[in-house]
Amino acid sequence: MIMSDNDRLSFYFSPIDLNRLQANRTISFDLYLNVETKYVLYKNRNILITKDDIQRLIDHNKNTLFIHNNDKKNFRTYTEQNLDSILQSDSVSIEKKAEVLYESAINVVEDVFDNPRSGDTIKRSREVIGHSVDFILTGPKAYVNLLKIRKHDYYTFTHSVNVCTFLISLAQNLGINDRKILFEIGEGGLLHDLGKSRIPSSIINKQGQLTNSEWEIMRQHPQLGVQIAVETRDITEVSLAIIGQHHERKSGKGYPNGLKGSELNLYANMASIVDVYDAMTTNRSYSKAREPMDAAKFLLSIREDFNEDILKRFIGILAVT
Repeated sequence: MIMSDNDRLSFYFSPIDLNRLQANRTISFDLYLNVETKYVLYKNRNILITKDDIQRLIDHNKNTLFIHNNDKKNFRTYTEQNLDSILQSDSVSIEKKAEVLYESAINVVEDVFDNPRSGDTIKRSREVIGHSVDFILTGPKAYVNLLKIRKHDYYTFTHSVNVCTFLISLAQNLGINDRKILFEIGEGGLLHDLGKSRIPSSIINKQGQLTNSEWEIMRQHPQLGVQIAVETRDITEVSLAIIGQHHERKSGKGYPNGLKGSELNLYANMASIVDVYDAMTTNRSYSKAREPMDAAKFLLSIREDFNEDILKRFIGILAVT
């Protein structure tokens, strides 16, 4: 197949929605329009985008603009900095809001894992958790739309965001509406696998089942996560319990400490449910994603590992999404 010049150029440019641009904000990337199959520079970086600029684009049906792929990081930073405005905008659909929030959260988690000691990443992670709590509290449609765009290929970063989303939603469904508690639960969910940042990448990214020795190293990540969290941020007992106990099981069959029954923190048990569910319903190098109801049936088959009332409530949430 012969590729046109425009097709070749498309490898270098990425589309962005017009509603990602905020009036009276300076852009940190070059903006392009696609005019007669050519990418034409519309605005240089470090230029203020005005309300009139946006309106003219709307009037000319230019709802999609383009950035060069080299500017993707700058665009992600710009989006994150304007996340509050986007989430509160009446002109942005709830579907788009969910997409922007999800993407921003993944980018933040990636940076947290890369540099957990950075004051900037700590601040950003807390901002995105706060946005997630507030967005989910707006109503069930918010949660449903976050689930619709949930990525189904297993990566530590996407998994962390998925668990955070599920956990906040489950907590709210259980009647927890205190924003402070929801934030602490969300922070635990977002950081529950933080300890994996100290596990060798050869183990994290291995294409296939782990050996017994590799598995023993992997099992250290809850304690490592607690250690990193305590060293790097002012974190609550709720969040720490989720990080340290999300692989513990009510039956006592979990790790790292074999806690059982009432020894296990309630919020951590909630996290263990959503952690297993998300892992089962995403594609792994050695297994395909299970269908939601198949995963729910499996969870019920090992109900002795979980708080059964919470498990049934979680499955009830899945049934209506």
